[in-house]
Amino acid sequence: MNMDGYIIGSAIFVIGIAGITGNSLFLYAMYKRPEIRGKHSYLLTANCSVQMVCIAYEFVNAISQMAHKQWRRSECLNFISFYLFLSNYQAMMYVVIGADMLFALFHPLRYLRLQHLPYLLLIQLPAIAFGIEYPLHAFLYKDVEDPVIFACNPPLGTSEITMQMWNISNIVVSLIVLLIYAVIAMKMKCQARKSEGSKARIKLSRGVIRAAILFSLFFSASWFLSKINDRFAVIFPQLPRQTVEALQTYSVLPAVASFAQTYYVHLLMSRDYREAFKKCGLFGYFTCISDKISTTSSTFRHSHLEHSINHI
Repeated sequence: MNMDGYIIGSAIFVIGIAGITGNSLFLYAMYKRPEIRGKHSYLLTANCSVQMVCIAYEFVNAISQMAHKQWRRSECLNFISFYLFLSNYQAMMYVVIGADMLFALFHPLRYLRLQHLPYLLLIQLPAIAFGIEYPLHAFLYKDVEDPVIFACNPPLGTSEITMQMWNISNIVVSLIVLLIYAVIAMKMKCQARKSEGSKARIKLSRGVIRAAILFSLFFSASWFLSKINDRFAVIFPQLPRQTVEALQTYSVLPAVASFAQTYYVHLLMSRDYREAFKKCGLFGYFTCISDKISTTSSTFRHSHLEHSINHI
């Protein structure tokens, strides 16, 4: 288990540093480049900020594992209680961000008329409620035995009944996210078929479809994978306790990758974000070029709605 601690701790630092760097670049671009700001990008900013705090909690977890610190479950729960809220919040935010895109696609005019602040506060309520539920459930169903645990993380820092509830609910949320992006891809495919005479609309639709598919792949290989891995404790109850704890601790790695993906996914998938990142310099912290990125217009990009949709 000592070697596991060094491996997991080192991997958390490598992925986490990449995540902190990428998320910082994303926030810097949002600050410097007003042309990428919109309802959708503000939701991404909120999630990106929360994920940076999640990474910071995982850094503490990494240091503890490399230092072989022994945690009591109750001690760990007290430490990560705010992290439990943030973890569930950012998970549900994937649903919120996808729902925002669906709303923009199916009700574009109504979407454009909505004021930013009331809309952004209202649409995040499910994520806030989902976030509050996790630590509340964890404290209501504490583990009376209070065992020493291998690492201080959400799967191990809560009781078995809380862990199962958290795991199942996050798998359901993950499936909803994948379903939403499948609907987005199908919607854009239908629009492409109806726009046979417009090459620009067809090109745009294909780009959104590719972006939805790529995002689904990234999401499946990170957050969704970590939740599936956590299920081993329930699916194979005959496994030794130490093996289960090691598996659940290794599942932290794809979760940290999920916290780190916002900047890199949008760098790959979105031309608008990519151009904004370039305008902010190689690493985003150096000289920001003063000229604005010109907003190109086409039959499908006259509105801020389409700009938002391109930010998938």
